[in-house]
Amino acid sequence: MEKKLIFSLFVFIFSFSFITFASALTSFQNDQIKSILGEDDDSGHWSEGILSSSAEAPGPASEPSGALVLAGSRTNRPDIFNRFRHYHGGWDITDKHYWASVGFTGAAAFILAILWFVSFGLAMILHHCYEWRLNIEGKDSHFSQMICLILLIIFTCAAVTGCILLSVGQDEFHGEAIHTLKYVVDQSDYTVQTLINVTGYLSLAKTVNVAQFYLPSDVKDSIDKLNIDLNSASNTLDRKTHQSSRKIRTVFDAVRSSMITVAVVMLLVSILGLYLSILGHRNAIHIFIIGGWLLVVVTSILCGVFVILNNAVSDTCLAMEQWVDHRNAETALSNILPCVDQRTTNQTLYKSKQVINDLGNIVNGFIGSYANSYGAPSGNPNYYNQSGPLMPYVCSPYDSQLQERNCSSEEVSMSNASMVWQNYTCIVSDSGLCTTTGRLTPDMYQQLVEAVNTSYALQHYTPPLLSFQDCNFVRETFTTITSHHCPPLQHHLQMVIAGLALISLGVVLSLSLWIIYANRPQREEVFAKIASKIKGKCNPKLCRDDHTVHVSSTNITG
Repeated sequence: MEKKLIFSLFVFIFSFSFITFASALTSFQNDQIKSILGEDDDSGHWSEGILSSSAEAPGPASEPSGALVLAGSRTNRPDIFNRFRHYHGGWDITDKHYWASVGFTGAAAFILAILWFVSFGLAMILHHCYEWRLNIEGKDSHFSQMICLILLIIFTCAAVTGCILLSVGQDEFHGEAIHTLKYVVDQSDYTVQTLINVTGYLSLAKTVNVAQFYLPSDVKDSIDKLNIDLNSASNTLDRKTHQSSRKIRTVFDAVRSSMITVAVVMLLVSILGLYLSILGHRNAIHIFIIGGWLLVVVTSILCGVFVILNNAVSDTCLAMEQWVDHRNAETALSNILPCVDQRTTNQTLYKSKQVINDLGNIVNGFIGSYANSYGAPSGNPNYYNQSGPLMPYVCSPYDSQLQERNCSSEEVSMSNASMVWQNYTCIVSDSGLCTTTGRLTPDMYQQLVEAVNTSYALQHYTPPLLSFQDCNFVRETFTTITSHHCPPLQHHLQMVIAGLALISLGVVLSLSLWIIYANRPQREEVFAKIASKIKGKCNPKLCRDDHTVHVSSTNITG
């Protein structure tokens, strides 16, 4: 099959995976079923809106067909590739300008990451090369130290809170994303299983044999062709769906691991930075300052990436919601979900209903010619000593024109025919003749039940093909996703973004306070300075300038 059933590119981890699978649920039939049935096969006209003279499915009377821009209000953003002019094309994952507009939403975080990297890097150069320092000194140094310590604890708590939000948010996002992916895969598996069931029961119909009554040879040939192509379609869909699912799960797991790593590292840096700055370990704190500087760049970039992801998911959810309400309008999903192909669907159902009717005719033909026949053996070649009340005929759900019909009171439905006919079964002798009252031998009963069950199964499993092709199935899938999965996904993404932003802000504010608080005068240093001034001299080892002392108490002399 030449046409792709699954998108080859799964961008931004999750946001478009369910569209890919939902597209596969319907698009595979355009390539496969057309070749199965042929474009020139005239299937006639069906009532109740199943077949019509028009080749297109009629939409709701109040919904005019026409172009519709999906998520137009949300996607009205500056376009990086178009000189920052606003993009008006709506949701369209095949348009690079749409991706440029989505990417612009994370520009602020990327710019802040660059500015932070450059500005703090310059500050570190000034600090080390030109001995530019910020110290706490003077009469109010004790009060300043207390304020600095309180602020440092607050900013550390903010960073720790951000780590908690990041951990909880990514865990819930991962769980909801996997749950949504599983739902979409289950929907795809349902499609595959439906095709397998249809082809299986069609194959079983070929083997139906009730007293030398068979399906016509031309019907058997059409079943062979139908099974070959539908099996190929279902195998392709199943293979690509699960391949894509495994790839997406791998990405989810990688994102989860990276987010956990970032949260743990930033938590350790924040707490150890506070601890070392309080103890005044100047050399050790510089290592954490450099690490925190680089980690803030990483968290800022990740924050921008998740902002882009959140907007892409929100755009997709809104686009699906609008498509559900205007599925017959021409949209960016029209090429992805070619739903309106009523002729192909009708021809598929026509063939299936033809087989159902043929099986009903076989059963009723046997009942009329064998089970309900009269006469002595010499006058009836089909005589096997059948007797008793006449058997009821099975109700065929369609007439000769394949229109739906109501069953008469003398007929039994396919669903309970096996139970009713069991009352007409006789006990046979070794020669195969009935020795008790009855119209069927046990072997004949089994053959009739097999034929009726096959016909009933086809009647049960064939209608979903219509919902696949006219997009009712996709519509239900999208409705479930937008109502049950989109809101929690967006909420968890926002929690991750808030956590990353809070981590970045908390560590940025903590870095400068680490330096200031670590460089504060220690009690021993203050004591040494006072003692030196009392003696009327300032030891160079003790006094670096007129205000600040930078040695420990071990260097204090007499």
